[in-house]
Amino acid sequence: MKADINPAVERYYDTTLDLYEELWGEHVHHGYWDEGERPDSDGADRHTATDRLVHELVSYAGVPDGARILDVGCGIGGPALYLAGALGGTVVGVTLSAQQAARATEKAAEAGLADRAEFHQLDALSTGFPDASFDVLWAVESLMHIADREAFFAEAMRLLRPGGRLAIATWSQRDGVLEPDEQELIDLILKHQVMPSFSSLEEHERMAAAAGFTEVASVDWSRAVANSWDPEFALIKKPEHGRATMVSLARERGADVLGFFYAGPLMKKGFDTGVVTYGAIRAVKPAEATQNSDIFADVVEQLRVVLDQDAAWTATVTPATTLDGDLELESIELTALSQALQARHGASVDLAAHVAELDVDQIIAFTVGDVAAFVTEHAAQADGA
Repeated sequence: MKADINPAVERYYDTTLDLYEELWGEHVHHGYWDEGERPDSDGADRHTATDRLVHELVSYAGVPDGARILDVGCGIGGPALYLAGALGGTVVGVTLSAQQAARATEKAAEAGLADRAEFHQLDALSTGFPDASFDVLWAVESLMHIADREAFFAEAMRLLRPGGRLAIATWSQRDGVLEPDEQELIDLILKHQVMPSFSSLEEHERMAAAAGFTEVASVDWSRAVANSWDPEFALIKKPEHGRATMVSLARERGADVLGFFYAGPLMKKGFDTGVVTYGAIRAVKPAEATQNSDIFADVVEQLRVVLDQDAAWTATVTPATTLDGDLELESIELTALSQALQARHGASVDLAAHVAELDVDQIIAFTVGDVAAFVTEHAAQADGA
């Protein structure tokens, strides 16, 4: 995990903003094509294909008309203007890049949407927005730049209203352990695109569920978007004067700008070999989230007592905090926690017995959010009985 990733991301997008807009278009993300479709014959051109990806995510995640939406990693505002315009939403976009925020603001004014779309230079994990501020949290190709993805899902849970929806489209990698040559390719992509790591689509689902989201699902769009990185297919405009332009830009703006040009061949190879994937994740904040939040807070408080921590410690615990890895909970402490929860929520909340039935991998992955979900389920069963 890179502690300095935010300044590096800000610098990268400030440096490449005009390149993306000139060579890539209004939407700084992948295009979406149907199987067999080609832009140079009967298919959508790249700009229409990037519009299509936005529409596909709206449909897949069930984004409602007229919603209040937080756009995490809003870029220069392409998707946000669609959400605020055609969908009649109210959009707040946040980006680490001051220049992106300024350009998105200009574009909103040009489109007559300044009253429905606003943009700010903010860290998505510390926006300062109140709890339950939004109906939808939208993140298109921004989650890869966030090192602490568990914290992202926890913050999304906080910011969404009960029943609110999470809509994510993201670069990802194949689930499971990678071969050394595959990892080397991933590391090169991460270096040139200023990203700390990739997660698989399955990992994204697990993190969303651990944060307390329900109706969690993902869809693999790799085949639909992979041709975005094929310049012959996508008809990507090349910089005038080719390599000479690249050298000149590197001298003017620093070597980091070259990552913009290096990404294409690397990403194409990643998609061709199957190590790089791409997909959408959707999830819903439960309508009974207030009750679940109360249960989670109670679980954390019982943990604090068992582990003999001070009050400030509770702020460090998220739903994705693991009992075994993060808290290093010993068996005697697990037993004490189980007994405390039984005393408060009934005999059916036998956490120690539940954990004893898990295999090693499940125990390692077991989180505080999982404890809260277990307590909620078994306390409800006791009430029903």
